Amino acid sequence: MKNSLPSQEQKPDGQPHKFEDVTAIESLSCEHRHIETVVKSLQDAVAALDARQRLNIQKLRAVVEFLRVYADRRHHQREEGIFFPLLVRRGVPPQGCPIGGLNNEHEKGRALVSVLDEGVTDYEQKLSGADHAVRQTLQEIIDLYRKHLWMEDAMVFPMAEKLISKTDDKELKEKFADLDRKIGSDVIVRLEQFAGSLSFQAGTADFGYGCSRTTSI
Repeated sequence: MKNSLPSQEQKPDGQPHKFEDVTAIESLSCEHRHIETVVKSLQDAVAALDARQRLNIQKLRAVVEFLRVYADRRHHQREEGIFFPLLVRRGVPPQGCPIGGLNNEHEKGRALVSVLDEGVTDYEQKLSGADHAVRQTLQEIIDLYRKHLWMEDAMVFPMAEKLISKTDDKELKEKFADLDRKIGSDVIVRLEQFAGSLSFQAGTADFGYGCSRTTSI
């Protein structure tokens, strides 16, 4: 299966970068933007629930898949299994701030996604209080990722750029590509397209089941 990196990180004009043009940190940052896009849409989902509107179950389940596969299995595993260990080799402490704290947030994110997965099932069955539970979990996911992405973008990546050599960067990219092959480039592309198209705003296509104003139970 082809390496997915060159087809996904793009230049401002929309044309794909060549593999050698994209640094490992730029690749991680690009993944942040896809995750950030989904998180922003989740805020619209929270607003819709506050307005007692019914959410699309398929979209919620797709969000769970995105968070489990793209955010966790791809992005977090790139960090935990590849990126962070290299930083440790370059002198960054494995415990405490930032690596220990970020790994703890990864674990918290996994737990929240499991809660969301169960909550969506209850919400689909219209169980009492399920809409409130889903809303609370979505907001916790939003809050977690907003803080998490900011910390990495503003603190960890700038620090790493000063520590990582060209040889380190090549090693990271090769290992990132190996992980992508295990996930499947088709899966990664599909999930990135999903992130770009997701919307929970009222008035958008496929907002619900033709009953966007239905009162939640």
